[in-house]
Amino acid sequence: MDTSSVELILFLLFIILSGFLTASEIAISSFGDNKIEELKEKKDKLFSIFESIRDNPEELFGTIKLMNTVSIIISSMVGFHFSQLRLYPQLVNSGSTFLQENGVIISFIISLLVISTIVLIFTLLIPKAIGFKFADRLGRLSVKILMPFSGIFKYPVRFISFLSNLFLIPFKEKTNFSQTRPSEDEILGIISNGVKSGTIDETEQEIIENIFEFNDLKANEVMVPRIDMIAVDLDDEREVIIKEILRTGHSLIPAFRESPDNIIGVLHTKDFTRSFIEKKNYSLQSLIRPAYFIPETKLISEVLKEMQQMGERLAVVTDEYGGTEGLITMEDILEEIVGELKDKTKKEIVEYAKLPDDKYYVLGSMSIDDFNETFNFMLPESDEYNTVAGFIAMNSGKILNTGESYEFEGLKFELIKKIRQKMVQFKVYSDEKEFRENEIETSSEGVED
Repeated sequence: MDTSSVELILFLLFIILSGFLTASEIAISSFGDNKIEELKEKKDKLFSIFESIRDNPEELFGTIKLMNTVSIIISSMVGFHFSQLRLYPQLVNSGSTFLQENGVIISFIISLLVISTIVLIFTLLIPKAIGFKFADRLGRLSVKILMPFSGIFKYPVRFISFLSNLFLIPFKEKTNFSQTRPSEDEILGIISNGVKSGTIDETEQEIIENIFEFNDLKANEVMVPRIDMIAVDLDDEREVIIKEILRTGHSLIPAFRESPDNIIGVLHTKDFTRSFIEKKNYSLQSLIRPAYFIPETKLISEVLKEMQQMGERLAVVTDEYGGTEGLITMEDILEEIVGELKDKTKKEIVEYAKLPDDKYYVLGSMSIDDFNETFNFMLPESDEYNTVAGFIAMNSGKILNTGESYEFEGLKFELIKKIRQKMVQFKVYSDEKEFRENEIETSSEGVED
């Protein structure tokens, strides 16, 4: 057997070995706590092996990575040498002056590209797919083969880990063979592939994506703004306050004196109802519970944790001067994760409603056709959008934040409610010309608050 044949066989053997190790690492990693518990319940002989890997994964996974690295290096070196020896003489004898003069460089580049492609495909891409596809069977098989090697390579792995940890001291990190820390984009990519393959549905995908966005949200991005906030003035007549409580149907209502900037506390309407039924003489002030105040820049993830710990369901959002910016309920926070929550006790939501100052609430989901027909206005239509929110996003070039406005031909659209990246509700008005609906009156009770 000549040298070329030996090199070719070595190249193929180490490529196969590297591919097996890559697939095995993924397959063995798939045996988490749940799978291991299943092995225990079934009294599977492999339970003790996987349990030992779970308790001390570094030696096995360190062995796999060491063997894989060596395999890739050897296969690349042998393959590159084999390719160079075959390609360079052909270039020199090609009869082309250019190829003869640059034969070394050209053969180097071609060999590098060919070997790199082969190594990438057969030691990473294909093995990873196989590892995921046949995780259970391959994991059970490979663990039997590889466990003995973890004993052989135990000390080299520990030595390599020790050297690596020395270099990581300034970064306060330690070498970890058994775990990786995938980035957010990598996780979202996996989720996206799961949706395409049908293993994850779109609702699950939306919730997971919302969770990643959730950690970056601040209170002022989620709150119901002050202009849209429902609260009662304790200085009003009792009958007025009672009517407002009954009209809104909310279970929690902030209470203030003189101005919404002076929030006294929160009125739990169940306390009011109980007192109203049980006795005639009672003070609304006695029913007020302390309010939970948060700064507008506080992260929603922190707000949720504090509300859970304190048993609060409503938080008053304040600015840097202590003025009231808006409020947040537990429902608002949950909507950031699971999407808009429907309330069967509320009246059917209408798409628009007239305000006392002759301005209008308009839902972002209202179609362009309905808007133009209702208000006798001509918002341009397009294949790129079909709703008011879509029109504003397309023409403004962005998703507005709460309180921001977009103006089109004298008509202003002020965003007053936003859920994640969804523009839910606008206040629409014009300072330049009359803006009203076409002789059709509707009640504001149907608009979601």
